[in-house]
Amino acid sequence: MCGIAGCISKRQINRKKFDRMVDIVEHRGPDDRGVYFDGCVALGHRRLSIIDLSMDGHQPFVYGQDYIGVFNGEIYNYIELRELLIKEGVQFKSQTDTEVLIASYARWGEACVSRFNGMWAFLIYDKKKNIIFGSRDRFGVKPFYYTKQEGMLLIASEIKQLFEMLEQPPRANEECLLQYLIRGNRDYSEETMFRDVFQLVGGHNIIFDIQTASCKVKKYYDFEDVKETDIGYKGACGNFRDKFINAVGLRLRSDVPLGCSLSGGLDSSAIVCAADGIYEHDREKMHTVSSCFDDARYDEREYIEEVIKQTHVESHNVFPQEQDLFQELDKMIWHMDEPFGSTTCFAAWNVNRCVKDHGIKVLLSGQGSDEQLAGYTPFYVVKFTALLAQGKYKEFWSEWKKYKETRACTELHVSMGDVFKSSIASLVVSDRKRWLIKSIFYAIPKNRIPYSGKQIRRALKNEPFCPVKDPRGYIAAHMKGELQTLLHNEDRQTMAFSVEERLPFLDYELVEAIYAMPFDYKLRDGVTKAVLRDGLDGILPDKIKNRYSKLGYVTPEDQWINHNYEKYRQELEQAAQTLSKILDADKVIQWFDSRKGNIRRGDFIIWRIICAGHWARIFHVSFD
Repeated sequence: MCGIAGCISKRQINRKKFDRMVDIVEHRGPDDRGVYFDGCVALGHRRLSIIDLSMDGHQPFVYGQDYIGVFNGEIYNYIELRELLIKEGVQFKSQTDTEVLIASYARWGEACVSRFNGMWAFLIYDKKKNIIFGSRDRFGVKPFYYTKQEGMLLIASEIKQLFEMLEQPPRANEECLLQYLIRGNRDYSEETMFRDVFQLVGGHNIIFDIQTASCKVKKYYDFEDVKETDIGYKGACGNFRDKFINAVGLRLRSDVPLGCSLSGGLDSSAIVCAADGIYEHDREKMHTVSSCFDDARYDEREYIEEVIKQTHVESHNVFPQEQDLFQELDKMIWHMDEPFGSTTCFAAWNVNRCVKDHGIKVLLSGQGSDEQLAGYTPFYVVKFTALLAQGKYKEFWSEWKKYKETRACTELHVSMGDVFKSSIASLVVSDRKRWLIKSIFYAIPKNRIPYSGKQIRRALKNEPFCPVKDPRGYIAAHMKGELQTLLHNEDRQTMAFSVEERLPFLDYELVEAIYAMPFDYKLRDGVTKAVLRDGLDGILPDKIKNRYSKLGYVTPEDQWINHNYEKYRQELEQAAQTLSKILDADKVIQWFDSRKGNIRRGDFIIWRIICAGHWARIFHVSFD
């Protein structure tokens, strides 16, 4: 929605530099800007107007005599909170959720965040306590970065803002960079790929005492505290339906045009169909935007058209082209702040450009469903391992046959053998030992991966831990790991085009309801997301509800590389040279040549190296 900036300094703040820190993210808020200076404190804001388009929403927002705030995000239940505060005697001068947020802090202090249903990253200068209070939403939808360098605490929505205030050039965090290059992990902790730059993890607050220059980070929320509750499968389906429709309804609150990203999968289709039912055709027709390809292996128009036929939404299709990829790449990476894992981001980039071109300022998306509802293939390993461990061999065989009938035939790069072997290995080997075996597995085969054994062990040592024998823990690991990378991508890709993205599946009440359900309600009878499919019966078209294949916003990345070998070889060689302090360029090229014409879908290592090379050059990253 917006961009925020904060600086607390021991010395006089350079106002010109701070202005640049604010304005470098103009794309996050092209509608208005503001700054506030008070001695050692500076706050800045770029506004994308979504709720109350008047100047009453100007930020930094001054509330009474004691509070000044900057806010990025939306408090979806601001209407209900506003009514509650009015009953308690609070008076309002605007219709903004920003005023509700700061009034809530003035009334309830740090505990205010537990009352919010939304996505946020905000700073409040509390003059009474002489502190800066900051917070990030429960699941980390909105970004919040900070660093303590050169006598300053700097806080920003995007990493690039921080370097506008610092004298020292960016330096690489080699541990995080290796994690990304070798395993594709990013945003799995408070660290970033830039040394001494951190992100406030979702569900945490930060309090900076201006007098003592001390900083405390406190966790205020963890969905893992929710206990498992079994209300029966039918009851769970009804509960899911109610929570989901409410989550979509809250995210339709807007004073500007809305649209939906529609891939043709279960999640985005569910949102479009639910929104259509809530609108009841009383409001302006919604738009959908989809990424399509002429190659049927990567195209989902068959399912997209099914949703359009039922809802009669106004649909728009984009067709990403490989020849445009490298023309857009540096711009994409600049917006991303860090290298990204595959060209799927290019598909989303094209979707968001189309969204902006059609005047849509708010976009609903299905991100966050797969991690909660066992939507990925590895969740079958969790299911099968649990059944084998419990000695439920008959049920295992039944689930295995149903998996074979439904999902297995749709997998493009995961064989049934891989799933079966992983299930057996997970049963007989402890989760911790699996990481050691994996390091050996990666290091031994010749030409399998262009990294040294030492680098591989270094990366795997710090890899986020996924407990295969614990279904709830496995879900939590995905929510706190892989999902964070996706949220990073989603925020930057939409904000690059001044579009706000909203994620109904990350409504905290819905998340808690799903997490409380037994795992069997999510992956059941060989079918993923069972409680979604059955809970939305009558809302989803049958063709979508009974769809078992899965693509998402994929691209023909493997074909692009295979058909443009020399082009990608040149890019790879240049990237390896740029990263020569951590990569052996000759080894990388030898490895790539050994795979000429045989790149498979899911071979993302090539792209990660190329992308990291561009990143290091764009941000002038040093490797000292």
